[in-house]
Amino acid sequence: MRIKVLIIIISLLILTFSLGITYSYFNSGVVASSVDQKLAGFVFNSEVTDRLEIPVGELSPGESMSHNFSITNVKNNTRSDVSILYELSIITPHYAPLVINLYKDNTLVLTCDETYSRNENNELVCKTNSFELSHTRNELNTFELRITFDGNYNTEEYKNLIDYINVEIKSYQKI
Repeated sequence: MRIKVLIIIISLLILTFSLGITYSYFNSGVVASSVDQKLAGFVFNSEVTDRLEIPVGELSPGESMSHNFSITNVKNNTRSDVSILYELSIITPHYAPLVINLYKDNTLVLTCDETYSRNENNELVCKTNSFELSHTRNELNTFELRITFDGNYNTEEYKNLIDYINVEIKSYQKI
């Protein structure tokens, strides 16, 4: 009787181990990853980029400048297959007393001033709300960045200040 029980237990162990080996042989998995996909970018001077660098060192008190750019969901005549949300960030050390306004389709969407926080490099970082580009139709969002050097600061200490403005886009798929 003991031998029969021992043979049954050994048979069950062999059967259990063989099922585990068979299952692991036929069941496999894969870990996938993808490179960072740029979903939206600026169209500026016929080039597509995700960052604009705007020098403002030549701007004198009382002067203004503007930069126009657009963001689209079409590249090489092919529209995006997914709806895209994007945000714009204006990054500047803000050394000079500049008035920085961002307009979308002639509507003010952002005034970059000292009410925004600074990053670890002591740069002022101003972010817009999210904008959407639909996957169902071709879209082109037109922006104008207007920069004005306040004329009240027309003293020698404000001339030739080295300052810059970077505009960045962060985009992601709408879920």
